[in-house]
Amino acid sequence: MSNERPPHEGRREFLKVCIGGMSVVSAGMVAYPIASFLAMPQQLGANKPLEVALSDLLPGQAQYVEFQGQQLIVLAGQEGPAVFSASCPHLGCNVIWETGDGMFHCPCHGAVFNGKGEVVRGPVSTGLEKVPFDIKEGKLVVG
Repeated sequence: MSNERPPHEGRREFLKVCIGGMSVVSAGMVAYPIASFLAMPQQLGANKPLEVALSDLLPGQAQYVEFQGQQLIVLAGQEGPAVFSASCPHLGCNVIWETGDGMFHCPCHGAVFNGKGEVVRGPVSTGLEKVPFDIKEGKLVVG
């Protein structure tokens, strides 16, 4: 008696593995769209505007907020509130508001911006991107 399998046994095992693999791939192709659809309510909320109460803004202080996946800085300046993108236009590093000197500083390459987002010093040639906003019912509204 030999321990060898007949030739058709090897083919049968191969076909079982192929059918199993195709079943897993097919199940994934059905499950992915269903999971994507169920995750949509989170994405639909992304169009909601950002609201910051003006009473939360202290003069000379900056508040960092996230809006649609982008870091924003809400600044309560001398001339009223302003909203800027937190990304330095040079290489995209997030700028830091220094309350003491009233300036934005980029930690990557030393760029400095004033409270209006204008360039004071550094390798950058353009100021911080200003984000449009409205004031409604005592709230600063972006979007």
